[in-house]
Formats: sequence, C-alpha cells, structure tokens
Amino acid sequence: MATIKEIKELALYAAKKEAPANFTVNTVDQALRDEMLKMADSINNFNRNKYDIFEIMIETIDEIVPKKVIDRIAMFAEVRTVPQGQKTIFRRKVGRNRAKQFLTQVGLSGVYETFRLDTESFEVSAHAVGGAGTIDFERFLDGAESMADIMDIITEGLEDAVYYEILKALQAAYQASGRPEANQYYGNSFDADAMAKLINTVKAYSDGVAIFATPEFVTAMGPDAIVPGTANYQGVYSPRDIEDIANTGRIKMFRGVPIVEIPQSFIDENNDKTAINPQFAYVLPTGREKVVKVVLEGATQMWDWVNKDQSIEINAYKKMGAAILTQHDWAIYINTGIEDTSASLYGF
Repeated sequence: MATIKEIKELALYAAKKEAPANFTVNTVDQALRDEMLKMADSINNFNRNKYDIFEIMIETIDEIVPKKVIDRIAMFAEVRTVPQGQKTIFRRKVGRNRAKQFLTQVGLSGVYETFRLDTESFEVSAHAVGGAGTIDFERFLDGAESMADIMDIITEGLEDAVYYEILKALQAAYQASGRPEANQYYGNSFDADAMAKLINTVKAYSDGVAIFATPEFVTAMGPDAIVPGTANYQGVYSPRDIEDIANTGRIKMFRGVPIVEIPQSFIDENNDKTAINPQFAYVLPTGREKVVKVVLEGATQMWDWVNKDQSIEINAYKKMGAAILTQHDWAIYINTGIEDTSASLYGF
C-alpha cells in the first residue's frame, strides 16, 4: 500500500489530468482508485482510515479549486484566498467615478446588501457553501464506485459554487436602483448589434471586455456572433470559430471579445430543470479595476454520515463570497427567446 504522501500526489495528478513519469492519465486515475479502495475495503477499514481519506480529499480540493477558478475568471475578477477567520480587505482606486462606486454582496443572512463606498478599502465577507456526495458501500466494495469519484464530484461542485456566488452578486447589483438603461438589453432573440453596443459601453471604462454566459446563451448567439450581420456575411463563420465549434460545439469569441462559459448543471437526474437561468449573459470589464471581487476563506471542511441503508454521505463545505464593485461599467443581456429551465435553486 502506498503512503499517504504518495496517495496525495496521485490525487493531485488525477485532479489536474496529468501524469508523472511511467504513468499515463488513465493509469494515474486507476492507481488512485486502487489505493483509496485499499483504505476502505471494509466498514472497519473505512472508519479506521477515513480521516486520512478526508485529508487527501481536502488538500486536493484546496489545491485545485482556487487554481481552476482563477484560470477561468481572472480576466474579470480579483480572487483572494485567505486563511480561516482572516478578514479579506480589497482596495479600490478613487477617481472621477467615485460617486458611481458602490458595493453589492450577499450577506450572511442571505439578504443582498447594497451601499455606497466612502473609503478606499472594503471587506468582502465569506459564508459557508457546501454539498455532499453519496456512495453505496456495496458498490464501493465491488469497485463500481470510488472515493476518488466522490472527490471529483465535490471538487466540481465547490468550483461551480464560486460561479454561482458571482451570479448572485451580479443579480443583486443588476436589481439595484439607479442602474443605467444603457447597460442592459432585453430581447426575444440574439441581436448581435445590441450585444456590440453593450460591449462598446463597457469598453469606455476598461482596456478589455469579456462575456460571461451560459452554454445555452452562447449556442443561441449563432453565426451572426462571428461577423457583422449583413446580407453578405450572414451565416459565415471565420476559420477560428469553425475550429472552436468543431472542438467544443460553441464559439469562444464574439467580435474579438472572449467568452467565458458559466458551468451549467441539472438539479436532479430528470434533466429538465437547470441550476441557473440560461437567458442571462454579462459583459464585464477585464482591465483596470476589476468589478468582481471573490474571496475563498480557509480550508474545505469535510465529514461523513452513514444512512440507514448503509450508504455513506461525504459532506463538504467551503467559505466563499463575492461582491460587485460598481454598476455603471458592466452590462447584462437577457435573451427571453431561450427557455427559462431554471429551478431558481440559487435565487436567480
């Protein structure tokens, strides 16, 4: 049996989809599953080793989740990782737009808080966001399920939770009074010119722009998302976009503006209700002051619960929070032509 240190290394390689010398990605995954099975090949062994198992999971999650989040959203968000209990203080630039700056975040009570900033620094608070994975112990013993699978589920769930925190803060800021009409658009289909107008509004305040949207929204953008919508260009794809669609099924750029996809998921296995509303897209500045502030606080916390049927729930939570700094230099597009399949699970 490998040492705990060696299993931690395997877990990190598996989570990163990488492989050390003499391994492939597939053999790393299998080696991790085999080692974790050895640690829990009976109820007694699981109980004896579960804190080591949790330590492997926690260290892997806390190594992987912040990096994945930063890789995806760093262009438009400032992300801080801080120890448990440490206040997260962000500083803002004070300039001619000072009167337009305000802070929107989700308070510990779940209430959206909006207030003007009158200092050069502010605190973004974090609250616990969690989830769980259930494993049938008989299937685990048979090799059909693995603790590595549960770790993947929890890692992905906590990563998605960060994006949902950002969306909640964006929705709260969008609903704040005094938001400029020029920074929002409603339509029952995708209008490329309307999106381009929103982008130009945001570009007036920033060196760059990114679109933050659901896969459904990006799919609905269609050919006109690639080139100007004239009779001569309608439906014509550029070579780069043809390659992106061939590789991923969707475009990755809109007239030079990168598209960052919001991870979408279903709330259950019926596959008819999504976690978030697919109608919304956000145009966010990527240069100068980043309007989205994110904090990840402390280590992931983990524990288990044995159900009456002997299945085991692995529960985890991490403290996180998000805030939106301003309302005048980012925009929102709502395409009501896309069916709203959301279950309002996250309040937006």
